[in-house]
Amino acid sequence: MDNAIKYSKDFPDVTVTTFIKGDKFHIAIADKGIGMSKEVQNKVFDRFYRAPMGNVHNIKGFGLGLNYAREIVHSHKGLISVKSSPGKGSTFTIILPLK
Repeated sequence: MDNAIKYSKDFPDVTVTTFIKGDKFHIAIADKGIGMSKEVQNKVFDRFYRAPMGNVHNIKGFGLGLNYAREIVHSHKGLISVKSSPGKGSTFTIILPLK
């Protein structure tokens, strides 16, 4: 959610959806921010990775948040994924087992 707010152009528009399907708990966090290319999506969970933003340094961070999120989700036997389109926003989905 922090990234959804950080990477929004104007007023952040973030939607959190939760539901249970079978024996899995799903959490989806969707924003209408700047979005990501496929190349960035493939690296976004890597430790210390920060998407190139040109010569703009107004967004602070170390590139650890999504890496930590992935480690926490995996430690609970879950999955985390991202779908995104440049200029249209991103949706991060977390799926956790109920048991």
